[in-house]
Amino acid sequence: MFARTAQSEQIRFNKTPLENDLQLSYTWKDKSKERHQFSFTLPLSDIKTSHHKRFVPQQVTRYQYIAMQKERNNIDAKDARIEIKRIGQSLQIKVNSRSQQAAKKYQQQLLEAKDNAFEQYLSDNYYSHFSDYLGQQGIKPDHLRYISENQAVLKPFAQAMYLEASESGDMRAFLNLLLSWLQSIPYDDLENRLSSNGAGFSPPLALLSNNRGDCDSKSVLMASVIRALFPQIELVMLYLPNHALLGIAIPLVDDEQGLQIAGEPYVLMEPTGPALMSLNETASSSQRAIDTGMYSYEIIP
Repeated sequence: MFARTAQSEQIRFNKTPLENDLQLSYTWKDKSKERHQFSFTLPLSDIKTSHHKRFVPQQVTRYQYIAMQKERNNIDAKDARIEIKRIGQSLQIKVNSRSQQAAKKYQQQLLEAKDNAFEQYLSDNYYSHFSDYLGQQGIKPDHLRYISENQAVLKPFAQAMYLEASESGDMRAFLNLLLSWLQSIPYDDLENRLSSNGAGFSPPLALLSNNRGDCDSKSVLMASVIRALFPQIELVMLYLPNHALLGIAIPLVDDEQGLQIAGEPYVLMEPTGPALMSLNETASSSQRAIDTGMYSYEIIP
């Protein structure tokens, strides 16, 4: 369903350091112009360690070089003479041995050490492999890991927001309030996902502390909050060209059709802003991309 909506309005944002916590206070207006106020605290210790590191190719090369040197030290010098050279951001391996079979085996060992070091770098710095709708391969911030690891700290906030939205526990009222709050947080542009090396992504607590974030960051925060309360509900993160949004598997109402993924209908959510969009409303650009298959997705565990 297409939406032509008003722009979000964050009226006030305050950040107050306490002894061990940071108090965050928001005032904003939702789509119906209703004014909302909401405050909560987050542990300062968690906020200080919540920043995302940019992907740095030179660091990857260093990881790989050290790992290959360690692997070389495990190989008897009598069996092979091994040379590893760093040339810019690439590594060259030269293995000399009396046995061609041994030379091939040792070269394979070194290449495996190199590959394992790359995976270790991704893990240490919260990155994961990514394939876009064209099948182009790259890396991106590990959104699923951030969602998993931020649920516990965000659960008190999620519970309070749920009660604020509806005393009767209306899931749609909760999602719409959460959407309007996120849409009112100032927006940062997303750089190209495949070429930005993770620049611009803000993990949930950094986004809250800095009061700004791009579409990937806001989608991860929203998924973290939902998952903190509803560990079994089906969630999906959709990746469009230079954009991201969420889908949630809740019962369809009225004329909703949802987006079918793996046989399951998902209601879409656009947390990015600044346009105020309710549950199942999408930007025209998002809908065009989805209708033409220009998206990939990850199921959120």
